[in-house]
Amino acid sequence: MIYLDHAATTPLDPAALQAMLPWLEGGFGNPASDHAWGHAARAAVERARAQVAALIGAQADEIVWTSGATESNNLALKGALEFRGLRGAHLVTARSEHKSVVDPVRHLEAQGLRVTWLKPDAQGRIAVEQVLAALAPDTALVSLMWVNNETGVINPVEALAPRLRERGILFHVDAVQAAGKLPVDLAHVPIDLLSLSAHKLYGPQGIGALFVRKRPRARLSPQLHGSGHEQGMRSGTLPVHQIAGFGEACRVAAERLASDRERLSALRDRLQRQLQALPGVHLNGDPLQRAPGILNLSFAGVEGESLRASLGDLAVSSGSACSSATREPSYVLRALGRDDELAGASLRFSLGRATGEAEVDQAAARVAQAVRTLRRIAGTEPAAPVAPPHNAHGYSAPVWAAFAAPVHAATLPDGALAGTAGSPAGALRLRLQADLEQGRIARAAFQAYGCPVTIAVGEWLAAWLEGRRPEELRLSAGDLSSVLEISDDKAHCGLLGEDAVLALRRQMSVA
Repeated sequence: MIYLDHAATTPLDPAALQAMLPWLEGGFGNPASDHAWGHAARAAVERARAQVAALIGAQADEIVWTSGATESNNLALKGALEFRGLRGAHLVTARSEHKSVVDPVRHLEAQGLRVTWLKPDAQGRIAVEQVLAALAPDTALVSLMWVNNETGVINPVEALAPRLRERGILFHVDAVQAAGKLPVDLAHVPIDLLSLSAHKLYGPQGIGALFVRKRPRARLSPQLHGSGHEQGMRSGTLPVHQIAGFGEACRVAAERLASDRERLSALRDRLQRQLQALPGVHLNGDPLQRAPGILNLSFAGVEGESLRASLGDLAVSSGSACSSATREPSYVLRALGRDDELAGASLRFSLGRATGEAEVDQAAARVAQAVRTLRRIAGTEPAAPVAPPHNAHGYSAPVWAAFAAPVHAATLPDGALAGTAGSPAGALRLRLQADLEQGRIARAAFQAYGCPVTIAVGEWLAAWLEGRRPEELRLSAGDLSSVLEISDDKAHCGLLGEDAVLALRRQMSVA
């Protein structure tokens, strides 16, 4: 396995682990308790608070602990606007923001907040002038991420911040992919609220922070109510071990920032050169204004899920890990103008400290081989027959990470009848063949190009067809979904099977 998904999460730095161990093995004081154990825990918390603040050029008392960047973003957006009051308020943000910004903003929009959604340019950037043009007399807040988590594009937040300060407008920045990768100095950049996450910079999962500027003061309404911890902004017992690991990870990140940035930029460029040697490979994002470790490419002429299924031992992503459950093409790439097919056939490579030239070269070779194979199959050149594995039900499992190419059943005689169904773009295609003897289907075969579920549908149908008369070929997409346990997000694969059976039945009635 080659791990190139550091934008989703990073491995825990050994120094961060060592900082956590005392609080996992024996330390158990509550930082809010007024005794020796509590004082020791409080000291660890405050030491980490200073370490996090030092990484971003803040004061220690401007750091508020949260459970992660999702909570930080929610606290910043909801907290600032609820404190101000939603009536008559206006917010400016971008369509390409992280879901933990997009969804809270939509929630507030449903409650009456007026929102301007900015569209990034073709390279994924939001311009300063674009933000300023969207401002109104009642604009209360602007929220813009420093580095886009999918494309790595750097937004001009440093240039924008003083312009918003002049107008008295609060500025929130999601800096999850910037902190520890780019220089962040809030002593000189007048950002009011800034979100951080430990596990994006080699700290533990489940802990984050929100920078809340003291001077001038950014005021928030708490979203968690309890005993008024964290200066009344976020109640809850503090997880000392996670906080200690977060602080130490920030200390290490500050020390390594310059060297990591130079090395990862070189590796990213090396990977890009090798992959863009293929035709039809598109860079998603700005070629210059981008973070060092993220590379997002779209591969024309291949189906996205087939490509990802072909890379079982390569850990990459098709977009944000926080959005992947939808199984839809990236909304960020669609905001850049990519169509669904190209957005769906995208891969995000995010490199880290353990990534070396050997891993980059191996990854590039594997992706290039998979793309060439899938493009060949999508054309006229046949693929070699593959004998698929079967599960206890007699058909292939819905998830086939091992398949680098679609399955072709045994070839039938030239006179065999065939029914084909598929999308106009060719991203999904299923072909059923049948050889008739004495009015029954003696043998059946299939060819499938697409996701693993499409292949499973084709294989099951080929077995189901044998022995049946043409008038018996009645099978609905619902029947297929029930038998093969197809999830709702893959219902189109069942419809593809229904269409292929219908097309085959029509051919038989003509014959």
